[in-house]
Amino acid sequence: MKEPPFFILHKTLLANKLHSFAHQINNQLPFYKKVALIAAIGLTALAACKKTTNTTNLTGSAQPAFLVNGISDVTLQNDLTTMTELYLTVSYADSAQSNVTLSLSTLPAGITIDTSWVVSGIPTFNTTLTFYDTTEIGATAGTYPMVLTATSANGSKKNYNFNLKVKAAPPCTTGLVGKYLSCYSSCTGGGYYDDSVYADANVINKVWFTNFENSGHLVYGTYSCRTEVMTIPTQTVGGVTYSGSGNAYSHFMNLSVTVGSASSCSFTME
Repeated sequence: MKEPPFFILHKTLLANKLHSFAHQINNQLPFYKKVALIAAIGLTALAACKKTTNTTNLTGSAQPAFLVNGISDVTLQNDLTTMTELYLTVSYADSAQSNVTLSLSTLPAGITIDTSWVVSGIPTFNTTLTFYDTTEIGATAGTYPMVLTATSANGSKKNYNFNLKVKAAPPCTTGLVGKYLSCYSSCTGGGYYDDSVYADANVINKVWFTNFENSGHLVYGTYSCRTEVMTIPTQTVGGVTYSGSGNAYSHFMNLSVTVGSASSCSFTME
């Protein structure tokens, strides 16, 4: 490879200085010391030349000239938020302009992204990444490392790291547990009665009814903080199948539940 002009000039000046220095010490040192000194100077000069060459090569390597701003962690919380957004701006760091393409690493199970987000364009352009929790009971809680990759038209890439956090549902049944002294069921033989509700020891927002529909049966329900809905999942207790749902807040419930072969029954508890 042809050497750059400044490098040729550098070597010429160095050679001239070595020649002048050798002439000066010619009559001042013994022969063996002259040889050793000149050899040491030559090795030092060679090392300096090699270092200069490597630095020149590194300086000339291609670097991406764009930036992606707005990268940050995003959070979903089970039973409270089913959607979160990340707003990004792709801009160029110099006057050059070419297309930039965005791609995202694999999402955790149950989380999807709105496919309408802008995945390429010529900067400056904006795009919004909208993440959804599509699961019925909430995606598995945890912190999931994500990578957004931006690729320029010439193949230069930049990776941007962020976390997608899924938090467990917060407990929110405190106001619902306790004694209910005025309960009513529209089912035959129901009438007025009392019941007690307590929280499950292991599952957040799962509760147990100790005298459901005045039957003496222990029936469980699951509560949504976001919708304030109590769901009675299908379950069979003492040969009777229960299922239904309804509103629940503070210390009041209004449920519509199918009991056995009967049509939907109305329950109020307060």
